[in-house]
Amino acid sequence: MIKPYLRLLSGDDLKKIHEASLSILENTGMLIDHQEARNMLQEAGANVDHEKKIVKFPPELVEETLKNMDRTILHAGRDPEYDAVLKIGEDFCTRTAGGATSYIDLKTGDYRRAKISDLEEFATLVDALPNVNAVGTLHCGDIPEQTADIHCLQTLLEKQRKNIVHNAFTVKNLEYMIEMMLAVRGTKEKLKERPLVHTIIAVLSPLYMPEDDIDQLILAGKYGIPTGVVIMPSVGSASPITLAGTLAQGNAELLGSITLAQVANPGHPIPYFFEPTVTEMKSGDSLMGTPESAMLCAAIAQLGIEFYGFPPNGIGLMSDGAICEQTLFQKACNGVMQCLGGGSLLIAAGAIDSVLAISPIQLVIDDEIIGMLHRISRGIEVNDDTLALDIIDKVGPRGSFLAQAHTVLHLREGDLFNPHIFDWNKRDKWITRGAKGLEQRAREKAMDILKNHKVDPLPDNVLKELRAIVKKANDTLV
Repeated sequence: MIKPYLRLLSGDDLKKIHEASLSILENTGMLIDHQEARNMLQEAGANVDHEKKIVKFPPELVEETLKNMDRTILHAGRDPEYDAVLKIGEDFCTRTAGGATSYIDLKTGDYRRAKISDLEEFATLVDALPNVNAVGTLHCGDIPEQTADIHCLQTLLEKQRKNIVHNAFTVKNLEYMIEMMLAVRGTKEKLKERPLVHTIIAVLSPLYMPEDDIDQLILAGKYGIPTGVVIMPSVGSASPITLAGTLAQGNAELLGSITLAQVANPGHPIPYFFEPTVTEMKSGDSLMGTPESAMLCAAIAQLGIEFYGFPPNGIGLMSDGAICEQTLFQKACNGVMQCLGGGSLLIAAGAIDSVLAISPIQLVIDDEIIGMLHRISRGIEVNDDTLALDIIDKVGPRGSFLAQAHTVLHLREGDLFNPHIFDWNKRDKWITRGAKGLEQRAREKAMDILKNHKVDPLPDNVLKELRAIVKKANDTLV
């Protein structure tokens, strides 16, 4: 069986994008706003202008770095049963978005500032939904502003059991967050072996790495904590208006970041991930659900797999606006393109409005979309059993396959996608069953999960230690 695979770029196209990225790094360079990082890169062979803070990367330094990197990324859960492993050739995984500041109230539908109770609700839903493998964070408005990231990590560690992808506001806050990770895992060695939290830092396009983000990158690397480098070149404003130019620049920013991470801490797990947006030229807004976004998702997946051998991450579940019909269409387009492109991690389950808001109803709907994408990505298996010649011969002309054991067996094995909130029924039966719309069915499922789903708590001594760390951070930083 050949898994479904979409190729937008030829082998020559991939090579040209790679060479263009190397040219950007060698001739234009990146602004690295960090003295220690510039010194490390200079010692490794980079050309550094300390006065302008510009680092130019020789191609051989970048390519040698890429050769030595691990190609598997573990998103470890609290326990191994919740692990998600990113590896080429394996089925894809998914996670929610991170960084949203607003929440769609499950009961009222109000679009409002997120609260810590919303994160508890959202974390419980993620824990229960089978197709979502990792959780990002909300930035909540009813907790201390300077330590909101620390409070949110406490909530995610306590209220769900899957991997967490989380960003710290500052390197000092990250220090407290690492204390919390150690409280759960026990030792630095166990944390490195099973990193239950991935951190996030940012590169500001075009080609700028801020000082505190570099501090966080170096600190995370010392503990072996996988770090996603958020690179968001925006087509037409923070990167060229041509998609090829945006791919070359975003890839250069990622390769430069990877090189710095490996020079600072060899073996530091860094996923192959950058997420271009598209500038809406009339308003200046950054969009994530355009046709160009879908093509970029597939192209990045292809670059990661075919040229670099990395399991690629991507924004396959992003959308713009808050209208359900538009959101569904955009997520389906992005998701199918990334899924068929070979993407290993689809990001932004539950996100709407260009990741400004999280919707629990959308999260439930996205879980269903992800299930359909999993079925598509499995492709069509062809063997003696699936060709079913003996069954066809047994049933014969004008017979029925419904009562055959072969049919029942493959139905149970998931050969046909079985929806939970999408409705396959014809209109008359749909009306008989209450004529419920998709949002209503998703809301009812979310409410049922929150009523009945239970998350096993952390041990009492760990809970006590987490709360002590949060209190210490509040006393120190607020």
